[in-house]
Amino acid sequence: MKPLQRTTFFTALLLLLTAVHHVYGAIIYHTHWRLHVLFVAIPVMLLVYLLDRLLRKYPDSYPLLVCYLLSVLLFPLLIIGLYEGVYNHLVKNIVFLVTGNNSFFLLLFPPPVYELPGDFWFEATGILQAFLFYPLLMSFSKMIKSAIHYRKQII
Repeated sequence: MKPLQRTTFFTALLLLLTAVHHVYGAIIYHTHWRLHVLFVAIPVMLLVYLLDRLLRKYPDSYPLLVCYLLSVLLFPLLIIGLYEGVYNHLVKNIVFLVTGNNSFFLLLFPPPVYELPGDFWFEATGILQAFLFYPLLMSFSKMIKSAIHYRKQII
C-alpha cells in the first residue's frame, strides 16, 4: 500500500473509532456533549477521502496535496491521535494504575471532563485511538518524506 492509501486508511479507521468511542461514552456517562466530536470527525473523514480521490486523479496538484496533509495533520493526528488517544486515554490509564485516584491524577485529569477509568470498553476504545496514532503518524511521515524527495511515490 502506498503512503496516500495507508494514510487515508488509518485516518478513516481512527475517525470511525473515535465516533464509536464518543457515542458510547455519551450514552454510558450521560454526557451528550461528547457527541460534538461527530460534527468534526465525520466531515473530516469525508474531506480526507475526497482529497485522496482528487489526488489520485490529479497527482501533480500541490494545492490538493497541501490540503490533504493539513486535513490529516490538524484533526486526526494532533487532536484525536495525540491528544485524545495518547494523553486522554493511554497516559490517563497509566497514571491511574501507577498513582490511583490521588491529587496528582486529579490535577492532570480533573472531573467532570475526565472520567475515572471504570468502563472497560470506553477505556479500550480510547486506548486503541493511541495505538492507531502510531501507524497513522508513520504513514503520514513517509508521505511527507515522499512529498519532499520523490513526489510521484505518494500516489
